[in-house]
Amino acid sequence: MRQPPHRAPSTCPEIDCIRHLLPRQVIAAAERRAQRIGLGAERVLICADALTEEVYLAALGASLGTACEALDRVSRAECPLSDHELIQAAAAGLLPLRRDGQLVWIVAPQGLTARRLADPRLSPPKWLLPFRLTSSKELQRFVARHTQRALGELAIHGLRRAFPLFSNAPRRKGWRSRVAIGLVVLADIFFSATPGTAFGLFGAFLCAIFLATAALRFWSTFLTEKKPKRLRAIDDRALPVYSIICALYREATVVEDLVAAIRDLDYPGIMAHTPQAFRLVAD
Repeated sequence: MRQPPHRAPSTCPEIDCIRHLLPRQVIAAAERRAQRIGLGAERVLICADALTEEVYLAALGASLGTACEALDRVSRAECPLSDHELIQAAAAGLLPLRRDGQLVWIVAPQGLTARRLADPRLSPPKWLLPFRLTSSKELQRFVARHTQRALGELAIHGLRRAFPLFSNAPRRKGWRSRVAIGLVVLADIFFSATPGTAFGLFGAFLCAIFLATAALRFWSTFLTEKKPKRLRAIDDRALPVYSIICALYREATVVEDLVAAIRDLDYPGIMAHTPQAFRLVAD
């Protein structure tokens, strides 16, 4: 039997299973875009509406010898995770289920997960076997259906717990609040007991603050401003890459002004992809 010719490993093996479904030019463009932004080429094609996630997962599952899992009929009892762990599992795209005493992993490919699974030079880790595939939407619906209370609690208290300074939630009354209340009560008792002495001391306290403020302003007039530090020159290749997304809807009259404003930004390569992006928006 004649052996098939040896083919060099693909740079994006995650789309080897669908190369026959799309034009070669589309595949090549998706590979270039994936290498540029650090995502899987299948995500590029799905986000560009070149194919649906369901079609891709069916092709990937057939190439890997596994199947796609529909989670609409999966019960909550089959998942051994708590509600909060289940929310984190959805973010990671990895869901464990118990079937007949065996742990089965449901994978919703994100980032470079599909590339890791489809690369013929790599084998899935033993702890991941057996596994099945599902879409991100299917996994999110499963989590939303079974963790409504935990999601509500996370939406209410998540920001306050993770970043208290960014939250506008009422602060819990701690020892500072109790100390402040105690000082107010003592001040009220003191003013009520000896009003004459209290007002005299209060006036002296205000005078001391006024004199201290005046002395501080007088002293600041003798200070000289420090010379500003010279900005350190940074190589353009060391600067981070940013994407500017401008959402436009029926605003063709302001596109030229918007592009001009972006051109005025002092940042290297700021207009590298802007003309193509705006042409796509205009189309």
